[in-house]
Amino acid sequence: MRALIIGVGQCGTKIADLFALVDFEALAINTSKSDLEYLKHIPEERRILVGESLTGGKGVNANPVLGREAIKRDLPLVMKKISSMVGYSDVDIFFLTFGFGGGTGAGGAPVLAEALKEEYPDSLVVAIGALPLKEEGIRPTINAAITIDKLSKVVDSIIAIDNNKLKESAEDISKAYEKINYTIVERIASLLALIDVPGEQTLDASDLKFVLNAFGSFATVGYAKAEANKVKNLSRLILKSFENEGLYLEANIESALYGLVAIHGPPELLKAKDIFEALEYLTRKIKGKQIFRGFYPDPREKEIEVVTLLSGIYESKSIEDIVVTAKKYAHAFMKAKEEAETKKKELLTGLPDFDDIYPGEVDERLG
Repeated sequence: MRALIIGVGQCGTKIADLFALVDFEALAINTSKSDLEYLKHIPEERRILVGESLTGGKGVNANPVLGREAIKRDLPLVMKKISSMVGYSDVDIFFLTFGFGGGTGAGGAPVLAEALKEEYPDSLVVAIGALPLKEEGIRPTINAAITIDKLSKVVDSIIAIDNNKLKESAEDISKAYEKINYTIVERIASLLALIDVPGEQTLDASDLKFVLNAFGSFATVGYAKAEANKVKNLSRLILKSFENEGLYLEANIESALYGLVAIHGPPELLKAKDIFEALEYLTRKIKGKQIFRGFYPDPREKEIEVVTLLSGIYESKSIEDIVVTAKKYAHAFMKAKEEAETKKKELLTGLPDFDDIYPGEVDERLG
């Protein structure tokens, strides 16, 4: 299958750059010239500076209105570059990577998603976005909630990553962010690497597209890997891939409509009893009762790798916390703004104009 990664904004282009490192087709779009120059793996001809006439190439300072306008102004340029990359071959999935709380990504990703859906109606558009830390405050939280709302009406699935998991890391902040970005790329890349590959039971592009074509709801990717000689219970390893932190999103997996499981490892360890025991449990557990599966026995492998995908998720504490907090912040701000305008009006009402205070003086001097 063919996937094209499009990074939008600082966070999104960093993730796209890692996808390029592992040989995915990737495009970087940003309003900051210096951020584009910082990238290491996406070639320069696939880096697009947008909104330069608006921002001078210095970014939008987390303002999604400017981010939206920047993408709109240069949308024909962006779509032309995408067309040149796509050529005459179909793209199964466009992955848009960005930060929900920023400006260029939050403002621009919905605009680009809508354009892609219109231009490539047979392709899926899937958003991969990082949720802001709670400590980042009002603006990123409101940006994230509004962007979630806008994207849910356009894209096929939203894979959200909760950056609040960073606080559980003992590593320095740069390495903690880098670890999350690598995790995103590792899991998506591992999943895509097994699509359309010959196996005992194969997952093809249509299976993945069916699972991700989930009405703008949320999705999460799980992962489990272990040395083959240390796996005593394959069923437990498969279940672990659903129970771990996925792409760092707190979600109720029982609310999922669809699931997908890909298992790769030495043939002698891929025992039917263990596999079907886990799959039967998962089918009962999720609301939609649909699990797609792929089994890939490989005598060269020394490890067992399980990649899982759940989609059609409508219950997520990570998302609910963002939206509820954003509503509280937004309502409080709008109320404070209204009160300030009322007090200003009350204070200044009744003042005369200059002409009332200095009648005739101007005429006398001019005359």
